Amino acid sequence: ARRKDPEYFKVRNIRVLDNSMNIIDESKVDWSRYPGQPFPYILRQDPGAENALGRIKFMFPNAHAVYLHDTPSRGLFEREQRAFSSGCIRIEAPYRLAESLLADPVNWSQAQIVAAVDSRQTQTVRLKNPVPVLLMYWTADTNQDGNIRFKPDIYQRDQAVLEALNAPFRLHGRHLNTAQREK
Repeated sequence: ARRKDPEYFKVRNIRVLDNSMNIIDESKVDWSRYPGQPFPYILRQDPGAENALGRIKFMFPNAHAVYLHDTPSRGLFEREQRAFSSGCIRIEAPYRLAESLLADPVNWSQAQIVAAVDSRQTQTVRLKNPVPVLLMYWTADTNQDGNIRFKPDIYQRDQAVLEALNAPFRLHGRHLNTAQREK
C-alpha cells in the first residue's frame, strides 16, 4: 500500500521503527528492497480514533497473541457476517468493559478512563485481580426471536467437534459401552 500511495503511512498515523524502537524516516526507506520477509522494520499506528484497533486494547496471556480491542468501524457490529479481524476480538462496549475490569471507581471512573484514552498517550494498566478469560467459538446460536441461526465455520472447527461428539464416550480414560451409557 505504501508503494502505491506515498502518503499512506502519514494519513493513517503509522510510524516506521527499527528493532530498537527508534523512529525511522519512512521516506528514506527503499521499500523495493523488501518485497517479502524478512522485513527489518516495525510498523506502529499511533493511538487515536482512527487506529485499526480502536482506542482501547485488552491484553491477556495466551499462546496465540489474541487480544480484545475496540474498533473505529462501529458499523461492523450490525452485520451478520462479523469475521473482519485476523483472530483478535472486537469489543462493542470497550469503556464499559474497562470500567468493569478495573473495578476501581475512585481511580478509574468512566470519565477517568475516557480522559486517559483522550490523552492519546499509550498506557499499560494492570488489573489488581486477574480475571479468567473464556473464549467460545459458536457457529450456531439463536437470534432475538429464539430462532436458530447458523454461521460460517471460518476456522473449520465444526468437523472436529462433530467427530468428538460421535466418538465412543470415555470416562476417566475408560471406554463405556452402550449398555453402560444407558444406566
